[in-house]
Amino acid sequence: MIALNGVAASSGAALGQFFLLTTEIPATSPAPSSLTPDEEKRSLTAAIEYVGADLSERAERSTGELRDILLAVSEIATDPALIEEAHTFIDQGHTASFSISQATNIFKELLESSGGYLAERVSDVANICDRILCRIAGVEYPEIPHFQQPTILIARDLSPADTTDLQSEQILAIVTEGGGPTSHTAIIARSRSIPAVVACPGIVEYAKSHYGQLLAVEATTGEVIFDPPTEIQSRIIAKIERIRKRKEQLVTRTPFGYQTVDGRTIPIYANIGRVADTKVAIEAGADGVGLLRTELLYLDRATAPSLDEQIEIYTQLFQPFASQKVVIRTLDAGADKPMAFINFDDEPNPALGVRGYRTIHEHEDLMRVQLQAIATAIKNTGTDVWVMAPMITLPEEAQNFVDLARSFGIKTVGVMIEVPAAIFHADEITKICDFVSIGTNDLGQYLHAADRESAPLAGFNDPWQPALLRAVHLVAQAGLRNNCPVGVCGEAASDAALAAVLVGLGVSSLSCSVSTLRDVAAGVTALSFSDLQLAAVAALGAPTSQTAKNLAREHLLALEELGL
Repeated sequence: MIALNGVAASSGAALGQFFLLTTEIPATSPAPSSLTPDEEKRSLTAAIEYVGADLSERAERSTGELRDILLAVSEIATDPALIEEAHTFIDQGHTASFSISQATNIFKELLESSGGYLAERVSDVANICDRILCRIAGVEYPEIPHFQQPTILIARDLSPADTTDLQSEQILAIVTEGGGPTSHTAIIARSRSIPAVVACPGIVEYAKSHYGQLLAVEATTGEVIFDPPTEIQSRIIAKIERIRKRKEQLVTRTPFGYQTVDGRTIPIYANIGRVADTKVAIEAGADGVGLLRTELLYLDRATAPSLDEQIEIYTQLFQPFASQKVVIRTLDAGADKPMAFINFDDEPNPALGVRGYRTIHEHEDLMRVQLQAIATAIKNTGTDVWVMAPMITLPEEAQNFVDLARSFGIKTVGVMIEVPAAIFHADEITKICDFVSIGTNDLGQYLHAADRESAPLAGFNDPWQPALLRAVHLVAQAGLRNNCPVGVCGEAASDAALAAVLVGLGVSSLSCSVSTLRDVAAGVTALSFSDLQLAAVAALGAPTSQTAKNLAREHLLALEELGL
């Protein structure tokens, strides 16, 4: 038996044979090209056009978060700046393959130095380059095969494009050496209810030397075990059976939300980004929308959407939830999510630059048009819409946004807490706002100064990190003192055990991915509020993320019976 440990990314368990995805990409050489620069450029252009079109087509046959990710990746593939950089190397006499490889390395370094969301695109750019190199060489890119029987998939990492045609029913679990708990692999695994462990050091080398052995994956704890003994196999099989039974059961809720066994009501909302998501959220049993991302309306556009366009789309988004609550986030644009119609100055560190609410200083018109559109859509539908701004740091910013939104007739106005400074201003901010929502993804990486896609730093982005839990507790307690509801809309709310702890910390509502909503609801309704509070106290006092999880779960024993 060999046991490895990674970071839990998507709950569940698996037992079976594994397949190691190896990506043999054609090597490049700095040797001079035997072709003319124009011939090399034509070869490169054809390869880039093919890859860009392929990624776009994959996006069109995908849905939800994967579709959004692939659309963004297809834009990167055909970025004129990347092509221009490659042309400079071709003009120096190099081959198209070597040139695109060198241009990609330059882009990767720029993205890594930028940090934050941009640093998360490094793996995307690398995968694009690999696909272009294969196309230039005339070889097939190594895709995930269609398995004849359910299999555990092991890889160094998975790109969004790799997972487009993933046969969820044939994938028992995913284990990767790279990635982190909020990486693309983790997000996609959760969206497809596939157990996943990421940032698992040594998994690829061990897989190479242990082919044919049985593999056990305990995704809730991050354990990966080659050649597991009989007792571990029995434990995994029993957990798989508990999961099967849980998925067959319906979880009931009241008109106001889901209830703990001792009657505490906890609304559980869905995170959505487009009209197509509304039906799925309702079918999953969402109490409404806890995070409506609006930047998807702005991406891939040369100009900002007009007032009428926004009114139409917001009306469509609000209408299905006419009897429920919708929390909408204003445009989260900036250096980390570039918009073609917003001219940002070059910044030495875009992750800490102008983004979210901070864009109002140069582009207040965008904010005003959006708020006017939201206000009109509220009148059109009668929906209870709560509006919040991202990237708020100071009480003064919170007050300015609240005043601006109310000037358009919007009644319920709040802000997101995702900047560490806002934690220490929580008392003032919760007095100003009608509500606040904690974005645990960004808050976690800012608290620990660790990019979310960095495998070596994945442990810092474990949402069970005590610093993050203590930050949530400080904000939640400020909300309780000032009668200001505090929700969580980050990935932390998609973990059933952690969601329970968040409520115990004082959070009044949860908003999670649609794919995990039923699991979170099953966990909440199987526990008492006193269980949640005891688990929260235990986790708060822990010195490490793993200890926090272990201590909390001692008070959440009902989750074990549900396979959560």
